[in-house]
Amino acid sequence: MDFLEIQTETKELLNFNSSQTDQDFTLVHVKSAINRAYRREYVRARQEGSRRYFISTTDVTWPSSTATLGLPSRLQGAQIVRVCDITDSNPGSELVFSDYGNVGDLFWLNRNTLQWGTTGPGSSKTLRFEYFPSITKLVQDEDLPDLIPSEHHDIIFWSAAIDLRNRADEMAPQAWMFERESLRMDLWKEVSKNRPHTDTIGITTTYPDLADLIY
Repeated sequence: MDFLEIQTETKELLNFNSSQTDQDFTLVHVKSAINRAYRREYVRARQEGSRRYFISTTDVTWPSSTATLGLPSRLQGAQIVRVCDITDSNPGSELVFSDYGNVGDLFWLNRNTLQWGTTGPGSSKTLRFEYFPSITKLVQDEDLPDLIPSEHHDIIFWSAAIDLRNRADEMAPQAWMFERESLRMDLWKEVSKNRPHTDTIGITTTYPDLADLIY
C-alpha cells in the first residue's frame, strides 16, 4: 500500500471531503498524521518483535592511522546493534566497545564520533554497522512505508485516523480502538516469528552452556 492509498483509506474513515469549507482536517493534516502513525507503529513493533526483523546494515571505511571517525548521516542518531570488522573476512569479527577506550577496540568520543585507540587502526578497515533504521518520511504519492510489512499497512491509516480525531478533541469510536489493537497484535506476531518461518519458537542464548567450557 503506497502513500496515496493510505491517504485515501484515512480520508474515508474520517469522511474527508476536500470541497467542504468547514472540513475538520486538511490534506496536510492527513499526511502529517500518516507519517506520525508510521513512525509510531514501527517503533512499537520494533520493541515487541525480533530485532533481526528490522536490522539494516551499512559498510563504512575507517582510514589507517586515523583516530576518529564521524558517523555518516544514516547512522547518526540510529540505534547501533553491533560493529564488525569485515576487512579480511565476512561476517568478520565483532569489535568491542568500552566507555573510555582503556579496553576493547572503540569508544564514543561524542554521540556522532567514534575513536579507535589514540592513533587509529594500523591499516584501512572496512566496518559493517548493524543498526535499526529510522523511517523515511512519506512525501510522494508512490512512497512506501517499507519498514512495516506490506500485509500490515492497514495499521497505519487506522492509527492516523484515531490520532486526528483525538487531536480534534473528538474521542475516536471504541470500535476504531479495538480494530487498531487487533491490527497491532497481528503485526507484532508477524515480526516476532523466526526468519525463515518455522514452527519452533526461537530462543537467543544469553549465557554459554557450561559443558562447552569444560575441556
